[in-house]
Amino acid sequence: MSLRKSEYIIDISKLIVDDKLDLDHLKEYNDVTKIIDELSQLRGVGEWTAHLTVLRSMHRHRAFPADDLGLRRSISHFYCNDKKITADDARKIAGKWGKWRGLAGFYLIAGEIRGIII
Repeated sequence: MSLRKSEYIIDISKLIVDDKLDLDHLKEYNDVTKIIDELSQLRGVGEWTAHLTVLRSMHRHRAFPADDLGLRRSISHFYCNDKKITADDARKIAGKWGKWRGLAGFYLIAGEIRGIII
Protein backbone atom coordinates (compact mmCIF):
# COMPACT_ATOMS: atom_id res chain seq x y z
CA MET A 1 0.00 0.00 0.00
CA SER A 2 1.33 3.41 -0.87
CA LEU A 3 1.92 6.16 1.67
CA ARG A 4 -0.78 8.25 -0.01
CA LYS A 5 -3.39 5.48 0.30
CA SER A 6 -2.45 5.06 3.95
CA GLU A 7 -3.08 8.76 4.48
CA TYR A 8 -6.54 8.46 2.91
CA ILE A 9 -7.45 5.56 5.19
CA ILE A 10 -6.21 7.40 8.26
CA ASP A 11 -8.08 10.59 7.28
CA ILE A 12 -11.36 8.72 6.75
CA SER A 13 -10.87 6.83 10.02
CA LYS A 14 -10.37 10.11 11.88
CA LEU A 15 -13.56 11.53 10.37
CA ILE A 16 -15.49 8.50 11.60
CA VAL A 17 -13.95 8.57 15.09
CA ASP A 18 -14.61 12.32 15.40
CA ASP A 19 -18.29 11.79 14.37
CA LYS A 20 -17.77 13.91 11.25
CA LEU A 21 -18.57 11.02 8.94
CA ASP A 22 -21.46 8.61 9.41
CA LEU A 23 -21.39 5.81 6.87
CA ASP A 24 -24.37 3.97 8.37
CA HIS A 25 -26.84 6.34 6.72
CA LEU A 26 -25.70 5.06 3.31
CA LYS A 27 -27.41 1.76 4.04
CA GLU A 28 -30.74 3.57 3.89
CA TYR A 29 -30.31 4.44 0.21
CA ASN A 30 -31.87 2.13 -2.33
CA ASP A 31 -30.04 3.77 -5.20
CA VAL A 32 -26.51 2.37 -5.53
CA THR A 33 -25.51 5.36 -7.67
CA LYS A 34 -26.35 7.74 -4.83
CA ILE A 35 -24.17 5.75 -2.42
CA ILE A 36 -21.28 5.67 -4.90
CA ASP A 37 -21.58 9.42 -5.55
CA GLU A 38 -21.47 10.17 -1.84
CA LEU A 39 -18.52 7.86 -1.14
CA SER A 40 -16.64 9.35 -4.10
CA GLN A 41 -16.75 12.75 -2.40
CA LEU A 42 -14.34 11.48 0.24
CA ARG A 43 -10.69 12.33 -0.32
CA GLY A 44 -8.95 9.30 -1.79
CA VAL A 45 -12.11 7.41 -2.71
CA GLY A 46 -12.62 7.08 -6.43
CA GLU A 47 -15.36 5.37 -8.36
CA TRP A 48 -13.58 1.99 -8.33
CA THR A 49 -13.14 2.05 -4.54
CA ALA A 50 -16.71 3.22 -4.04
CA HIS A 51 -18.13 0.43 -6.22
CA LEU A 52 -16.06 -2.23 -4.50
CA THR A 53 -16.99 -0.87 -1.06
CA VAL A 54 -20.68 -0.93 -1.87
CA LEU A 55 -20.37 -4.40 -3.32
CA ARG A 56 -18.31 -5.96 -0.54
CA SER A 57 -19.32 -4.18 2.64
CA MET A 58 -22.93 -3.33 1.83
CA HIS A 59 -23.69 -6.46 -0.21
CA ARG A 60 -25.28 -4.42 -3.00
CA HIS A 61 -24.72 -6.74 -5.94
CA ARG A 62 -25.72 -4.15 -8.53
CA ALA A 63 -22.49 -2.22 -7.94
CA PHE A 64 -20.06 -3.00 -10.73
CA PRO A 65 -16.45 -1.66 -10.83
CA ALA A 66 -16.25 -1.53 -14.63
CA ASP A 67 -13.08 0.59 -14.54
CA ASP A 68 -11.10 -2.32 -13.08
CA LEU A 69 -8.61 -3.42 -15.73
CA GLY A 70 -8.45 -7.00 -14.47
CA LEU A 71 -12.23 -7.27 -14.58
CA ARG A 72 -12.33 -5.93 -18.12
CA ARG A 73 -9.55 -8.32 -19.14
CA SER A 74 -11.51 -11.28 -17.74
CA ILE A 75 -14.75 -10.21 -19.41
CA SER A 76 -12.83 -9.71 -22.64
CA HIS A 77 -11.38 -13.19 -22.35
CA PHE A 78 -14.73 -14.90 -21.83
CA TYR A 79 -16.97 -12.73 -24.01
CA CYS A 80 -14.87 -10.89 -26.61
CA ASN A 81 -12.09 -13.25 -27.73
CA ASP A 82 -9.54 -11.27 -25.69
CA LYS A 83 -10.26 -8.06 -27.63
CA LYS A 84 -9.62 -4.96 -25.50
CA ILE A 85 -12.91 -3.54 -24.15
CA THR A 86 -13.95 -0.30 -22.49
CA ALA A 87 -15.69 0.16 -19.16
CA ASP A 88 -18.91 0.83 -21.09
CA ASP A 89 -18.48 -2.44 -22.98
CA ALA A 90 -18.03 -4.25 -19.66
CA ARG A 91 -21.16 -2.60 -18.23
CA LYS A 92 -23.18 -3.63 -21.27
CA ILE A 93 -22.08 -7.25 -20.99
CA ALA A 94 -22.57 -7.29 -17.22
CA GLY A 95 -26.06 -5.87 -17.67
CA LYS A 96 -27.07 -9.30 -18.93
CA TRP A 97 -26.06 -10.78 -15.56
CA GLY A 98 -28.95 -8.98 -13.86
CA LYS A 99 -28.92 -8.22 -10.18
CA TRP A 100 -25.85 -10.42 -9.65
CA ARG A 101 -23.52 -8.48 -11.97
CA GLY A 102 -21.47 -7.04 -9.12
CA LEU A 103 -20.96 -10.39 -7.46
CA ALA A 104 -19.94 -11.98 -10.75
CA GLY A 105 -17.57 -9.08 -11.35
CA PHE A 106 -16.06 -9.50 -7.90
CA TYR A 107 -15.33 -13.17 -8.55
CA LEU A 108 -13.80 -12.33 -11.91
CA ILE A 109 -11.54 -9.76 -10.19
CA ALA A 110 -10.61 -12.26 -7.47
CA GLY A 111 -9.77 -14.87 -10.09
CA GLU A 112 -7.72 -12.38 -12.08
CA ILE A 113 -5.73 -11.34 -9.00
CA ARG A 114 -4.96 -14.94 -8.13
CA GLY A 115 -4.08 -15.80 -11.71
CA ILE A 116 -6.84 -18.40 -11.85
CA ILE A 117 -8.71 -17.10 -14.86
CA ILE A 118 -6.08 -16.01 -17.34
